[in-house]
Amino acid sequence: MSDPASSVSAVPADGFDPSPGPPHLVQSLANTLSADPDVDHLRTREQATAWLRTAALLPAEAGLSNSEHAALLRLRESIRDVLAAHTDGREDAQAAARLTKALAEGRLVLTVDPESTVQLASAARASYPSIVAAVAIAIAIAGSAASGTWLRLKSCPAPHCGRSFRDDSPSSAARYCSRHVA
Repeated sequence: MSDPASSVSAVPADGFDPSPGPPHLVQSLANTLSADPDVDHLRTREQATAWLRTAALLPAEAGLSNSEHAALLRLRESIRDVLAAHTDGREDAQAAARLTKALAEGRLVLTVDPESTVQLASAARASYPSIVAAVAIAIAIAGSAASGTWLRLKSCPAPHCGRSFRDDSPSSAARYCSRHVA
């Protein structure tokens, strides 16, 4: 078992620079869907597999089943729903529950290496649960950060946007991505 989030090199689907560190994966996954209905980097199993390989989340020899592809789309949508709630400064119990359910497939465990370093890892042997674990670990790291990184990940409410962005404003009150700030 290894930490699947430690080697993440996900690239933004649209050229936007993602947040540094662990939120990068969460933001990159959320941004695989564009407000443009023709741009969905996970639309088909083949496209999703290619994106996951580019993001170093799926080995070259592995693929996705139809049910794993559907679960990946649910994971992305639940993340986007939670980020929208962050943007609005509101709680969304249903979105949180959907994300919790989607992340459960990661089967996270604590591991301890010979140097007594404790970290989260996936107990799963299959590729898809390891992908979910990588996202869950990224969220857990972001959520436990003293800086409040998880709550600073938001989605732009501008018409035809919806891009995930990190709110770096001192008050954490930004609502729009850099493309839509006046």
